Amino acid sequence: MEVINKLKEKTEHLIAQGYETDAGSYIRRGWDIFQDNIGIFIAYTLVTILISVAAAFIPFGSILVAGPLTAGFYIVANKISKGEPYEFGTFFKGFDYFLPLLLYSLISGIFVALGLVALIIPGIYLAVGYTFAPLFIVFAKMEFWDGMEFSRKLVTKRWWDIFGLVLLLMLINLVGALAFLVGLLFTIPLSCCAIYAAFEDIVGTE
Repeated sequence: MEVINKLKEKTEHLIAQGYETDAGSYIRRGWDIFQDNIGIFIAYTLVTILISVAAAFIPFGSILVAGPLTAGFYIVANKISKGEPYEFGTFFKGFDYFLPLLLYSLISGIFVALGLVALIIPGIYLAVGYTFAPLFIVFAKMEFWDGMEFSRKLVTKRWWDIFGLVLLLMLINLVGALAFLVGLLFTIPLSCCAIYAAFEDIVGTE
C-alpha cells in the first residue's frame, strides 16, 4: 500500500509540475526489452491474436479479453526491465486485474466513441489521454476510474508528445500490417514495450 500511495503522490506531483518526454528513447528502450526474449513475445502475440479472433465470435468477447491480454505485455516488460524471473504464463497475469481492466476498456471505449461522434477531436484527445490507464491499474493497483483520470491528467501535461509517440507506434504497426500481417508479430509487442518504457520513465513502477 505504501508503494501504491507513493506512485499516486508522484503522479500528482508530475501533473502539477510537468515532466519531459523522449519518444525516441522510449522506442529504443522498448526494443531492448523486446529483444531480451523475442521468441516468447512473438509466441504470446500469436496467442493473443488467436484469442482475440475467437473472442470476436462471442458478444462483447473482444472487450472482455483486450485489457488483460494487453496488460500481459506490460507485466512481462516490467519483469524484464527489473531483471525478475518470468515465464510464458506470466503474460496471463493481466487477468488478475480482469474487472478493472474490463471496466476501463468498456467505459473508455464509450467515451472515445462519443467524442469521435461529437467533434472527432475530443475522441482523439481521450484516446491518447487514456494511454497509461491500464498501467496505472496494474502497477498502482488503481480502480478503473482513477486509472483513467490519472492517465488523462498526466498525459494532458504533454499531450502532443504522447500523441507523437502513439502516432509513431501506429505507423510502425501499419508497416507491420503491410508486411503480410506477419510483421505485427514484431510490431505489436514492440509497441507495448515502448508504452511500458514511457510509463516507467515518467511515473516509475516501484
